[in-house]
Amino acid sequence: MVRGPETLNGFIDSGCTLRGELEFSSSFRIDGRVEGTIRSRSELLIGEDGAVEGEIDVARCLIGGQVRGTVKASERVVLHASAKVWGELHAPAIVMEDGAFLEGRVEMAAPVAPPVSGTSGPKA
Repeated sequence: MVRGPETLNGFIDSGCTLRGELEFSSSFRIDGRVEGTIRSRSELLIGEDGAVEGEIDVARCLIGGQVRGTVKASERVVLHASAKVWGELHAPAIVMEDGAFLEGRVEMAAPVAPPVSGTSGPKA
């Protein structure tokens, strides 16, 4: 599920557990367990066997496994059919496949566009 020129930066395999903070610069896949905070300006893929407990703050989050906590995505969150999420989702776009489970709060806000130079705001 890697898009464009991005390549997989890292991988946590099933049977592995990471506790603490995870930061990465390119796409990352979790098939094991992460307890803590995940940050990136790129894409996070949580596989069907993956589980995250904590806070996620990324550009794109594709969930096929389990998440307990808060997911913040600057671009989009995708819940695949096998996804199970307990917590909060914050993203401008959320896609939820048939069969996905979500219990919690959803907040969808349009991305903030930078001001266009040369304009001074609305005219009276």
